[in-house]
Amino acid sequence: MFRDSRQVLALLACTGVLAAVLGQLNHALAPLALTVAAPGLLVAYAALRLPTGTGLAVVFLSGLWLDAAAPTPFGRQAALLGLAFCFLHNAARRLPRDETLVGVVSALFINLALFVVAAVIDLGSLPDTTAGALRLLADLVASQVFTTLVGPWFLAFQRGVLDLAGVPPPSGTRRPV
Repeated sequence: MFRDSRQVLALLACTGVLAAVLGQLNHALAPLALTVAAPGLLVAYAALRLPTGTGLAVVFLSGLWLDAAAPTPFGRQAALLGLAFCFLHNAARRLPRDETLVGVVSALFINLALFVVAAVIDLGSLPDTTAGALRLLADLVASQVFTTLVGPWFLAFQRGVLDLAGVPPPSGTRRPV
């Protein structure tokens, strides 16, 4: 139990670092009207390498953290990240979970899926859906490029923080639920 709590807290610190980096990047990209988001990076490591309870706690609390600053209903990102976690965690049995490439590709697919779901939810409420769709497409491209470039570093960062906290997940297999 104490080990799981330390893993959750260590990975929430990683979420804070990624949120700060994304905040600074979005501030710099504001004149270009671009927004970068990388929810897949928050889900990939937890879903691929942690047990169900610990991983879901990390992802759900990370989603609540993102919801606190988002102009969307509170809990929406947490619920979407939780669903993405469940999907990827279930599919992870058939994947080589310790491979960085698998983590980055998983994060890219999670980003794409969450962008599509958010677009379906939000696009109808925009006054000009065509301009909104083009904006979402530009944001998706920027987010996917960011995830591709930063993904390997962030996955290694999460592993390093867990090692530093003294609670690395076992490699190759997950602990039982």
